[in-house]
Amino acid sequence: MEENPFVFGKAVEGSYFTNRTKDAEHQEANLTHGINTILNSPRRWGKTSLVKKVMANVIRPDIKIIYIDVFSCKSEYDFYKVFASTIIQQTSSKIEEWMATAKEFLSRVITKVAFSPDSIQEYSLSFEFPAKDDAEDILQLPERIAQKKGIHIVLCLDEFQQIAEFQDSMTFQKKLRSVWQHQQNVSYCLFGSKRHLMTKKNIPNI
Repeated sequence: MEENPFVFGKAVEGSYFTNRTKDAEHQEANLTHGINTILNSPRRWGKTSLVKKVMANVIRPDIKIIYIDVFSCKSEYDFYKVFASTIIQQTSSKIEEWMATAKEFLSRVITKVAFSPDSIQEYSLSFEFPAKDDAEDILQLPERIAQKKGIHIVLCLDEFQQIAEFQDSMTFQKKLRSVWQHQQNVSYCLFGSKRHLMTKKNIPNI
């Protein structure tokens, strides 16, 4: 039986990504020129595949594109953990650099490293926040890393509409906006599938 050349129901990459050339070119231009972008469409219309295609195409020493999946985040605290750990891991090449970055930029945050029982090469970061105000250190993390490394960072946040489900979501959104709108070395690509939650009034105006 001949193999079906098409993939359904999940993000596709490489040769499985077809057409949408103009969409990819437009998105790549936005990401590489520091333009904040919002993508909204129903599920399985290829938002994640499009963004990952663009990420694979952009190979430049002055730009670092980071993909963060917000879908599993059930609270503001979950968001901070995923946000910080992903940024540190994807901008650092080894665990010593991870720890140095956390110590330098998250001095008020308790950082923990968890190792896999199978291999010392498998490890992850987790955080504890002694004070609620320390959240600003997390949100400023990509800007401070970008400044230090002399690069531009693009954060692609998938299923971003999930933040509307957080307790006191509007306060959290205002917190994001108050920090993100002043960043000069970071841009954001926010995308999700729930139209009523991805409208301008429901997301930070960056």
